[in-house]
Amino acid sequence: MMQYFLSLGSNINAEANIIFAIEQLNRILTNAKFSSIHKTKAEGFEGDDFLNLVVAGESNLSFDELNQTLKDIENESGRKRDVPKFSARTLDIDIVLQIDEDEILYESDEIEKYSFVSEPLKEVL
Repeated sequence: MMQYFLSLGSNINAEANIIFAIEQLNRILTNAKFSSIHKTKAEGFEGDDFLNLVVAGESNLSFDELNQTLKDIENESGRKRDVPKFSARTLDIDIVLQIDEDEILYESDEIEKYSFVSEPLKEVL
């Protein structure tokens, strides 16, 4: 089984969308572990604060299969894809680490770029 670490964020109906994401992720990940929720200012645009957290869990899905499943969950939350990259969103879920046994297969540059990823990630590592 692959171990994945996912970064979640929302600033539109954030509490409800984070709860929805957690429910969906509990269905596709085993041994799921959740960081605390961090409230952060919007970066790159004016908007409501974000709620962010990191989820660690295991899955038999490949990176691409999991990534598509995450996009489907985002879409179910009403995520709009025809807006600028830095804009308000119902739900954003990104794979930030993929580990097979002790080997890192994927590491996102978002870990170093954004404290809203690195800080909650420390809680679940």
